[in-house]
Amino acid sequence: MKKGYRLLAVLTIALGFLSLMRDSFIGPIALVTGFPDEMVWQWVVGAFSASLTFLAARIFNQEFIHGYIERAWNVKVPNLIGDICSGIVIFIGGCLILSLVFKQNISALIVTGAGSAAILGFALKDFAVALATGIMLNFEDTFKVGDKVKIGEYVGRVHQITWRNTVLLTDSLEAIYIPNVKISDAVVINLDLPNANTKQSLTFNIDYDVSVESAERILYAATLGAIGVKFVSPPYVYARELTDSGVKYEIQYVITDYRDRKPAEHAIIKSVLECMRVANITVSSGVDVEDRIKIANRSLDLYHLVLQVRLFHQCSKEVWVSISNELVPRRFKPGDIIVHAGQRNDAIFIIAEGMASRMMVNANDSLVKQRFIATEFFGRQALFALMPHIATVTAEADALIYELTKESLQKLLRLHPELIEIFASTLAELNLEEECVVSVDGALKPGEISHVKNIYIGQLEANYDRETHASSI
Repeated sequence: MKKGYRLLAVLTIALGFLSLMRDSFIGPIALVTGFPDEMVWQWVVGAFSASLTFLAARIFNQEFIHGYIERAWNVKVPNLIGDICSGIVIFIGGCLILSLVFKQNISALIVTGAGSAAILGFALKDFAVALATGIMLNFEDTFKVGDKVKIGEYVGRVHQITWRNTVLLTDSLEAIYIPNVKISDAVVINLDLPNANTKQSLTFNIDYDVSVESAERILYAATLGAIGVKFVSPPYVYARELTDSGVKYEIQYVITDYRDRKPAEHAIIKSVLECMRVANITVSSGVDVEDRIKIANRSLDLYHLVLQVRLFHQCSKEVWVSISNELVPRRFKPGDIIVHAGQRNDAIFIIAEGMASRMMVNANDSLVKQRFIATEFFGRQALFALMPHIATVTAEADALIYELTKESLQKLLRLHPELIEIFASTLAELNLEEECVVSVDGALKPGEISHVKNIYIGQLEANYDRETHASSI
């Protein structure tokens, strides 16, 4: 038995037992206090009845309203409903106690209470409407906590329904409090009913020199081939409009969950662009042929990636092209291990998409997680010093990673011997920055850079053939 029930039950039983002992208990108390026996007995019985009323109200609230009703109707009954029911039980119990125990005429009390309730209800009519709306929202199937809804101009997930407000949590995690009075007159759209399916569309403007059949076939196949998208039914492709620059096509599709509409849109656009790239289809932007925009191919994407990698900043355009041709793409799923600690894999890995991480010991000997994002790389000791990888690196998201192997580096050094000095200079700067060897003004110490650079030059010449460097003289 709950503690609140136990205390009330003990008190009720004690008062009931005392009210029955009229001769052995009431009489002595009346004698000591000087009050008539009948008055003392009335007060004891009244206290017993009041305790019994509070116990009944508590049981009715907890066991019936928030117990049986919630289990039978499978809804969460707001606390206010239980409180109102408890108040009604207490009011009825109080009236019976005054009438039956204390022999009071309660007609005037009831009339006064009704009048007061009418006046209070008129004064609090907005609250009454909000209360009624709150009760209706809790018991009807318009929406419930957890549903995604649109109320007027507000869109969000129902976080809470109180007596005065309905709380929506938006996609940007903002809490919006909408008064229930406004909801009673507003148009409510429940995005979760009858299910979470949602219809979306995308448009593409394609040149006139691409036949409608080809465009339809490519867009349809690209949409179906979008990775991770769950369709309710096959998509539709329509030629919607003839513009000055080309034909506007619309893709209509239905996915299983509106929550996935943004990722689905991203996946479909990505798939369409890839298919258009392969098919050498251009996107219209004007009337003239020169206004057509050719979708960049993967090699151009890779070239721009190489430009942004710090290890290659000092290289020439010719070297950037050569490096792009040597990089090998690797794809990893979240949780996949890219390299193991101690593994002999003479290569560096450049992040193009996604993210990877490894656990490292910092300058304070604390274990920290080091993350790598697009244009960052890891494994330089493994490639340039031919040492095992120092830590296990794991993909934290779907990742596209390019690998530059020892064989590829050997080929690059034969084609571009100047890379030894360029790599040595960049590696020296990176090494000193990590060790925080800086001067007072924040600049790297020239003497330190030169010393570490010479070490890297010797290391590269030893590991990648002295003849490579000698041939450049």
